[in-house]
Amino acid sequence: MAGGFRLEFKTLDPVFFSRPSLVASDLYSGLLKGEFTRDFLFTIQTSMWGLVLGIISGIMIGFLFAYLPWLNRLFEPLMVAFNSLPRPALAPVLVLILGLGMASKIVLSWSIVFFIVFYNTYAGILSVDPDLLKVAKIMGSNRFQIFRHVIMPSVFSWVFAALRVSVAFALVGAVVGEFVGSTQGLGYQMEAARGVLNSNRVYSILLILMMIGVVLTEISKAIERRLLRWRPPAPGI
Repeated sequence: MAGGFRLEFKTLDPVFFSRPSLVASDLYSGLLKGEFTRDFLFTIQTSMWGLVLGIISGIMIGFLFAYLPWLNRLFEPLMVAFNSLPRPALAPVLVLILGLGMASKIVLSWSIVFFIVFYNTYAGILSVDPDLLKVAKIMGSNRFQIFRHVIMPSVFSWVFAALRVSVAFALVGAVVGEFVGSTQGLGYQMEAARGVLNSNRVYSILLILMMIGVVLTEISKAIERRLLRWRPPAPGI
């Protein structure tokens, strides 16, 4: 904050630190000249593809593992092993296999989102109240009605809880992939700015990424409120 009032600290190296006023000026200039547009669209596309594919596959595999216990027992060690891989360590392998284009970033983003959604979906199915299932059966509900009116509401509460977290991590996956190897994206531009010691541009892109994360999270919360209107809102949400 002191930098915003033009108070300079000699102990802070201007190569690595910048003042808010200089960052704001660089951000405004970059937006005005469209210097972020191409990379912004690339990062958004990769993170959204990773998010959507991660949600769809996470829900599907979560249901399969919950309804087919033998499948869960068979593949659980493999899932745990893959999920334990640090994503920054996985990024160079994906770039080596899939190249510098969008595919490697999408897969990296997907690999993060998938496990968040998968484990929440799986836990959501297992957490369905057995008493509700018994009551539904006593009332003559068939399997589809039980699935539609008992299981799905429980699962989607868990899925949307995962979605709010996944939105940010999808963006993280895309940017990490751009750091490691890319020709486009905000992560690529940030890495290029770091290489020439342009701290103003580095912090400008950080602000853009923060704003993207906030906007996407708010959108996911709005969708959750829309689709789960029957659920009482939790305090503070």
